[in-house]
Amino acid sequence: MFKGDRTTPPLTVMGLMSGTSVDGVDACLARFALESGQLRYEIIATHSQTMPAELRERLLRCMADKQIHLQEFCRLNVEVGTLFAETAWALMQTHHITAAEIDAIGSHGQTLYHWPPSQSGQLGGTLQIGEPSLIAEKTGVLTIADFRPRDMAAGGHGAPLVCFADQLLFQHEAMGRCIQNIGGIANVTVVPSLADAQQKHLPVIAFDTGPGNMLMDAAMDHFFSKAYDADGAVAASGQVHAGLLAHLLSHPYLGQCPPKTTGRELFGAPYFQQLLSQFAEIAPADWVATLNRFTAASIVDAYQRFVFPRYAVSELVVGGGGSFNPVLLENLRALFAEQKQPVPKQSILVKTHAQFGIPDQYKEALAFALLAWANVEGIPNNIPTCTGAQHAVIMGKRVT
Repeated sequence: MFKGDRTTPPLTVMGLMSGTSVDGVDACLARFALESGQLRYEIIATHSQTMPAELRERLLRCMADKQIHLQEFCRLNVEVGTLFAETAWALMQTHHITAAEIDAIGSHGQTLYHWPPSQSGQLGGTLQIGEPSLIAEKTGVLTIADFRPRDMAAGGHGAPLVCFADQLLFQHEAMGRCIQNIGGIANVTVVPSLADAQQKHLPVIAFDTGPGNMLMDAAMDHFFSKAYDADGAVAASGQVHAGLLAHLLSHPYLGQCPPKTTGRELFGAPYFQQLLSQFAEIAPADWVATLNRFTAASIVDAYQRFVFPRYAVSELVVGGGGSFNPVLLENLRALFAEQKQPVPKQSILVKTHAQFGIPDQYKEALAFALLAWANVEGIPNNIPTCTGAQHAVIMGKRVT
């Protein structure tokens, strides 16, 4: 990925991440260096803090309403920033790491609203909160945050950003891989083999495939007053409702060509309430089973439309909360087994990040540590073929 034989001294960087599930903040401290153009990395420590229930409720309410009083916005920005700062500090204290031992912190923040650019060329916008000044003040470490707007200023979607890390961590000499994150929203990075990248000039691409855990979590909250379907137990007890599944698979977002991004604006609480009014007769467990299958089917559908016609893929690496749901993984394996790819007899192995030595829970935090590392090193850290930006940029704003 890096031209030439650039070598850089090791930097120790912490990544902080809270995703669309709004369930907590993950921190990952890692050491990065380039050796003759090749990335070398080591995960040093991880830590996670749960999102307080009252704060999570206010954030979700704000996202659903798409309106917020300025006073509440200011308070949320400070409270989320404080939680991020406390998470970073807790990692440092738990593992006896001083500020002098950390070169930078990269914070994603908490997304409140995301407005993709239009197909006519109108720029989009995005809003992540979690005041980075509080992180810098608490830890005494250079903090880099607000990554997405720089890509959007260049005409991109500001997402997916994890593709930068996916290429560095997973590109293989001869094997094509899809890195599938299943958080609240599901997104894929298609990483061609180095051979295909060089000989066929295939770029890395990435896009949001659709909802991940978001609709399943909404159903669990509505019917069972639970945050999520632990171990897929409820989905395993239900039956897939063919009519609801067909309706879900007709959603226009699925047919939209990449680059594309989505979020709660399309697949959040209002959409789930609309579905409830249309399919009131479905049993609670059947809702969860159907939404589980829909997440898997929407991922496979995206690969059929936008990946398999161009890319030879041997492995699917699943991360995010969905990787802990065995029913979802089995649905993915079963649906992929039914598909016919352009390469005869090609099969896809479904793996998790843990099989590559990366803790599933901390993959995205690791990615934002990498994004911050690149910022410090002056390395462009977006991939225009993934985000749709007109050119490469260095994302992230610094607070010292």
